[in-house]
Amino acid sequence: MKLVPRAGILCAVFALLSSVLLSSCTVSETGQLVLGPLPAETAKKPANTPDTKSPYYSSTQYISVNEKALPSLNQSNSRVEVDLGSQRARVYRTGQGKDLLVIETQISTGKQGHNTPSGSFRFLEKTVDKKSNLYGKWVDSKTGETLISDGDSREPPSSPHASFRGAPMPYWMRITPGGVGMHIGYVPNYPASHGCIRVPKQVQPLIYSKVRVGTPVTITH
Repeated sequence: MKLVPRAGILCAVFALLSSVLLSSCTVSETGQLVLGPLPAETAKKPANTPDTKSPYYSSTQYISVNEKALPSLNQSNSRVEVDLGSQRARVYRTGQGKDLLVIETQISTGKQGHNTPSGSFRFLEKTVDKKSNLYGKWVDSKTGETLISDGDSREPPSSPHASFRGAPMPYWMRITPGGVGMHIGYVPNYPASHGCIRVPKQVQPLIYSKVRVGTPVTITH
């Protein structure tokens, strides 16, 4: 009968145990080795995963709403920041120590030649149903045909039946006396407006309800 050296037996046992343990272990968020898979409640979730069940969800624009803190945000404690560089608007709750970010959304601001001004402002006006008196389209008043799709009220076409139709700007919140404001509009991934701050339709009515005439607005580059 051939005897197996003790060292050989230990090596074999160690190899077997290692293969079993490593085949059923994972690494936790802290880098620790955990036997077996991580429990579902502790598994790491992707950062900034959108909640597709949220009423503010958009499949095309970035929108983030802290729905737990949302009830505590109101017209008397809100302030708005607009970041032209990142094309983001943020609504904060103030008055409880450190300001809390409650709403953040992708926006589209003024394109080249129609730059959105920077500085410190306050909302001057709120109107749910607003139309631009400067930008919109020119149509033939008899046929309804569009003559100019992206027109200026100050530059009418030569047609004798030209009629100007101002662009709709729902949930309008005026920022400057000259006509810059926040409203629902088309939001691509770049500045595309005539100076206003366009906001996705999913979240602009919410922002509208959380601010008032006099709410501070800061616009930065």
